Amino acid sequence: MEMLTEEELQSYRKAGKLVAEVREEIRPMVKPGETLLAIAEAVEGLIVQKGAKPAFPCNVSVNQIAAHYSPPANDDTRVGEDDLVKVDIGAHLDGYIADTAFTVATGAKVEMVQAVERVLEEGIKAVKPDIDVGEIGRVIEETAKAAGFKPIRNLTGHSLTRWDLHAGLTIPNVKEETGQVLKVGDVVALEPFITDGAGFVEDQTQVYIFRYLFDRPVRMRMTRELLRDVKRNYGNLPFAERWLAKKMSKLRLELTLRELVGVGALHPYHVLKERGDGLVAQAEHTVIVTEQGCEVITR
Repeated sequence: MEMLTEEELQSYRKAGKLVAEVREEIRPMVKPGETLLAIAEAVEGLIVQKGAKPAFPCNVSVNQIAAHYSPPANDDTRVGEDDLVKVDIGAHLDGYIADTAFTVATGAKVEMVQAVERVLEEGIKAVKPDIDVGEIGRVIEETAKAAGFKPIRNLTGHSLTRWDLHAGLTIPNVKEETGQVLKVGDVVALEPFITDGAGFVEDQTQVYIFRYLFDRPVRMRMTRELLRDVKRNYGNLPFAERWLAKKMSKLRLELTLRELVGVGALHPYHVLKERGDGLVAQAEHTVIVTEQGCEVITR
């Protein structure tokens, strides 16, 4: 990656400060009785109110669900009395993305939340120029295991570039020989997930988040128009099914999205669940690699 210009650096810092503010303003809302939908919409509303746009739909994933649950339009699921609720937030300013996540334990699972935050902090301390990203994975894995949990092996952190949420580098949550090293100016999201289950996630059938891939020939005019709209409005960034809910009926929308996935025009993000039915906690910060180590932009 090229060194960042001062202007790019400021854009990332601004995006980081903004998502950190959103995260802290939303935190008290994550409590028993609140709907997942209200939380997600509040997050996305605050991002817009503060002058940015969501970089992806807010994920509100509970207990064994690890990621990619962005509540559909009429979801009335509520936070329970003893839940682990993961809220994953991303915003961009003109394509400069910052990504952060936190977990709230509404019951007794507080130690798991404290553990994942510790894991993230140790991971951040390991970030420096020329480090193999697998070494960061080793630190994350060892810290998680020392706390009595497993990292989730097939979820990773990722590098960010302008308009691109997963830009080539992956930051493993376990020790791996990757041959990939960090360079000064790299922007990376460190994103450990820990579990008391198997340490793997699996795709579920539900899909609430999609991303534009390619123009493809489709028969129905409505389908063509929807594809054109998502390309124009979201580019290569993920979007939620519920963001399109006003365009057509629920059934028609589901069929249209399914058709576009089927022809390879859209990428589906399946809801991810822990394989051993374990509980999952997540913490995430975005950092910029510096000569000295890194600057956390989402504190």
